[in-house]
Amino acid sequence: MGNSEHLAILKQGVASWNRWRLENPEIIPNLSGTNLRRANLREADLSGVNLRWSKLAVD
Repeated sequence: MGNSEHLAILKQGVASWNRWRLENPEIIPNLSGTNLRRANLREADLSGVNLRWSKLAVD
């Protein structure tokens, strides 16, 4: 399961997420197993993020 703190930051929006990524380059975000189907990820820095078992596409 993903890190709830990382998911909460992403839910604040792409600008908050990208700022957090820049401020915390040593952290490897874990969003594994999360449902991101309705999340706006456009322009989000997802490099190196653990997305294993996450739901990204709409069925």
